[in-house]
Amino acid sequence: MKLSPRLSLAALPVLMLGIGCQQHELRGQSNVVVLNESTCTVTVSVDGWEATSVEPSQIRTVDNVGVGRHVLEAKDDLGRLVERRYIELGDGEDFHWRLQTCPSR
Repeated sequence: MKLSPRLSLAALPVLMLGIGCQQHELRGQSNVVVLNESTCTVTVSVDGWEATSVEPSQIRTVDNVGVGRHVLEAKDDLGRLVERRYIELGDGEDFHWRLQTCPSR
C-alpha cells in the first residue's frame, strides 16, 4: 500500500508521538532502597528534602529519585547525622543503602 505524500506528512506527528511514548516507557526509574539494621528510627533525606522515615529492621524505597548525583542523609529522631552518602545513579539503577549504627546518646 502506497501513501500519498500529503497523508504521509499528516501521519508523521502521530508516528513521532508514538515513538516518544515508547522511549519514555523504556527508561527505568532510579530508586534508593534503605535497609535500616540499626536500633533507631531514621529520617532519610535526598538532596536536602525529607523523603521517608525508616523504623529499625524495616526497608523503605524512595521511588524515582532520578538520574545523576545525589546526597543522601540519614538522621536519628534527635536530628543527629547517622550517615551521609554521595551517590550517582544511572538510568534504571537502584542504590541499596544499609544503615547499621546509631549515634550514641
